[in-house]
Amino acid sequence: MDRYDLSGKRAALIMCGGGRPGSEYDVKRIKEFCKQNKFPESSYRVECKTKEDVTDALKSFRDNLSGDVSCLAMFIMAHGALGHIEVNDEEVLDLEEIYQMFNNSQCPALREKPKLFVVQACRGVKERPKDPYTDGGRSSGAFSKRLLPTESDSMEVYAVPPGKLAIRHPDRGCPLFEEMHKVFTKDSVVNHDVYELFTEVNRRLGQRKDGRKDGYEHDDFMATLGDIKRNTSPVESSDDIGRSLQIVTNLTKKLYL
Repeated sequence: MDRYDLSGKRAALIMCGGGRPGSEYDVKRIKEFCKQNKFPESSYRVECKTKEDVTDALKSFRDNLSGDVSCLAMFIMAHGALGHIEVNDEEVLDLEEIYQMFNNSQCPALREKPKLFVVQACRGVKERPKDPYTDGGRSSGAFSKRLLPTESDSMEVYAVPPGKLAIRHPDRGCPLFEEMHKVFTKDSVVNHDVYELFTEVNRRLGQRKDGRKDGYEHDDFMATLGDIKRNTSPVESSDDIGRSLQIVTNLTKKLYL
């Protein structure tokens, strides 16, 4: 299978929700990722204030993409639940609405071009209060809208599988972006496609859960879970915590950054 042509301009967008201690470390790592992989250093950033502001900003970003753009990388960091992110205390935005803005129909500039969506948000279905250690938001309910794949040439990477909470450390950010920073900033990344790189990120995240190298010390990880149990009532056990990525890929070619 041949590879995507990324010789044109590359577009990146960072969407970061407020009230998430530690997210500043994630934004810094994402900016380093963009610089390392030839995305513009002045990556477009969207603040989560109101749903209308967010959708207007996303549409403006999309409509300003020129025909010579070769790919899109979007990083979404917010409180959330299964199928949506929380824009503020009153409004939510379905992830599918975001994906559709950049599909073949609504974004001609990105037809047959790779689109990477990395989502750092909880994907549980129970209502959980916000706390400094997870990205949970309001309940999405048992009958949340089904997530549909973007039509083509897309990859969605979720920090956790459906039904799980996504860990975030107030003093250093999210495990997902910590491991991405280690994997994607190596000189050897040019020899691997994006799917292989995220597979390595996933392997590293799996190592972190049991206290092996480059991850949590076991006592530190369990202490973190203990803090969650004490401070956020519905969290019953460590089974609520997601420890692996979910990767949904509809890419038709190899994607080498």
